Amino acid sequence: MKEDMKSVIADTFSEMLEKEDIDKITVTRLIAQCHISRQTFYYHFKDIMDVLEWTFRRATQELVEQSLNAKDRLKALTAYITFVRQNRTKLKKLLYSRRWVQIEGMLVEAVTVYLAELARNRVPDIELSVDDLEVMLTFYACGMVGVLLQYVDKPNLNEEKLVLQMERIITGKMFPGKHDSI
Repeated sequence: MKEDMKSVIADTFSEMLEKEDIDKITVTRLIAQCHISRQTFYYHFKDIMDVLEWTFRRATQELVEQSLNAKDRLKALTAYITFVRQNRTKLKKLLYSRRWVQIEGMLVEAVTVYLAELARNRVPDIELSVDDLEVMLTFYACGMVGVLLQYVDKPNLNEEKLVLQMERIITGKMFPGKHDSI
């Protein structure tokens, strides 16, 4: 029951964020929308930013699960495009919030988990140090999140083509062969 109330608060917050700027969402307004007491709110969350972080962490965890359970890489990458597209209004509103760094970090973390699993399955005996693997995964995850955030709002976006392009990049097919001069 406790998790249910936490989800109710988070879902209501998410609906409010879809319609208005985060700075206009207050605890008072949120508890009124949820029809709960202030005490109930503070039992589950510290403040509005705590609700925001919990909401996005839950969403990105679901995204990771969806991508890891996808039948193939293309479907997994499509899940990320769909997530950003479905949440673009909220993401735009959060872009200038004081928690944007955390939100972007959660997106990068979600992509990193997927890419790490992809690397483990595709190249189980990869010969990279832990540090090199971490830098590589972070590089690709930051790039993928950046591309998603830049391209998802394009009016004539060909999502299939973008998925194929991202897949070619993360599998090394975009720059085939050795390119020591790059």
